[in-house]
Amino acid sequence: MNRNQRMRRGMAVLALAVSAAALAGGPGVPDSRQPMHGQAGAGETATMIASPPGHVASPPVAKLVTPASELKLPFDRYTTTDEFGREITFYLSVANYKPSGPKEAPKDAPQNSDTKEKIETKDAATSGPADAGAKDRALPIAVFIQGSGGGSLFGELPDGRRYGGIQNILLTLADGRFRVLCVEKPGVAFLSQATSPGSAEGCTDEFKREHTPERWTAAILAATRAARALPGIDTSTLLVSGHSEGGDMAAHVGAALPEATHVAILSAGGPTQLFDMAQLARREQSPGESVGDRESRVESAYEAWARIMQDPDSIEKSEWGHPNRRWSTFMKASPVQSALACNAKMFLAYGTLDTSVPVESCDVLRAQLTAAGKDVTTDRRIGEDHGYSKEGQDPRAGFTIVFTKMIEWWKPGGQGK
Repeated sequence: MNRNQRMRRGMAVLALAVSAAALAGGPGVPDSRQPMHGQAGAGETATMIASPPGHVASPPVAKLVTPASELKLPFDRYTTTDEFGREITFYLSVANYKPSGPKEAPKDAPQNSDTKEKIETKDAATSGPADAGAKDRALPIAVFIQGSGGGSLFGELPDGRRYGGIQNILLTLADGRFRVLCVEKPGVAFLSQATSPGSAEGCTDEFKREHTPERWTAAILAATRAARALPGIDTSTLLVSGHSEGGDMAAHVGAALPEATHVAILSAGGPTQLFDMAQLARREQSPGESVGDRESRVESAYEAWARIMQDPDSIEKSEWGHPNRRWSTFMKASPVQSALACNAKMFLAYGTLDTSVPVESCDVLRAQLTAAGKDVTTDRRIGEDHGYSKEGQDPRAGFTIVFTKMIEWWKPGGQGK
């Protein structure tokens, strides 16, 4: 096995987001992390995404397309138009949603591009006793940005039941205090999934062309602003959160969205994802391997980068399950620089045993924000992985703990501003 083959084997976890075991509530949550940035030239250095180029002539407007009752999910589906003229699909949780309690879906649920909450969702707004008063209250929005891969935010089981990703776990904790907003990645169809979870394999050419941090940021900005213009929305506070790739995107969006009062970066961050790849390559992959073997893998990561930059905009050529176009843009985007440009309060959460995002990257983000005098709260979780799990733990449990801490820090309703 040559160096590049060893590198691909060792870094495969970066392209795979979740296994059938995790979807079925098995031990641990596999790591799901891939990178980001916009249409950068091959000679550009690491940068932040503080404001996508272009100009929006008028504020984006939300159009209700499918109500929650028809989707069979606790979300209404909307569309809007972003600054690139693209139709963007987003989902906003119903105001009166009250969970009836977790129900595990069958263990044959498909794999997905990010950790999927295996909770059987009933008929959307009636998943539990409706909170009638919620419709009469203005509620703030919590944006949640999903992790890597070209899979939909939602999936469907063979028997027709539908389930959601991590955003559904967050929604179960809302308790009538806020609404959850999530955006479908451009080029991804509702309920569709990548061939390999967390990757671009089997995904549309449109997704491969469109998924750069710059263009993804523009989509999220349009959806967020359109949703905040809807009736019944409290615009005095706004949480932008994301996990894995979505955590990096939370930094980029937060830098480009002055309306964001709180930004939560979960299992993400660092100088660039090229740094992440090099750090992960250096980790021991088999007992007794030499330092030379580890350093050889580090060089393989940079060799892969050199290959990518020979044809940086290609969507046909790929490394680690994603096209060159994605890597050449995402690897240049610096979550640290974007986070430093945010004026919002910051919340960081990461596990010390994360095998997808090196803990060193998260520590660098924390140190840089702290040194810059930013208002940052950190939940450094000892012995936990990318999904805040320990061996044998229900993969939803860690997210529930971290989300609970994040909500307490945010204090939706005005106390946390």
